[in-house]
Amino acid sequence: MLAGVHDELEPGSGVEEADDPERWLYVPALGSRASYRDMELFIDELGDVALADRLRIAITGRGAFRRFKDVLARDERAWRRYHRLSDERQRGRARAWLVEGGYRPSASCSASSR
Repeated sequence: MLAGVHDELEPGSGVEEADDPERWLYVPALGSRASYRDMELFIDELGDVALADRLRIAITGRGAFRRFKDVLARDERAWRRYHRLSDERQRGRARAWLVEGGYRPSASCSASSR
């Protein structure tokens, strides 16, 4: 082992914290419907009619997510725009889920995220 480099699974390295069930929440899988809706919203807001048409065709039927990403990967700017929208909507769904479960950010969480 190199000096200054340690195995993250060594005793005392925080493994106990990671296994602490009081520290984590179980988040149930919601399926792909919300992510599919994100793709639809992105297409509806897209100013490029030709790209929007290709993406609408891509999301039809089985394999929609793979085809959508394959088409979108050809346009770097659209790729970044889609991921910004998708990330924002995922965070919104996560926040809504937490609020629905009665969770609120504590002052210490808010301060540590700055």
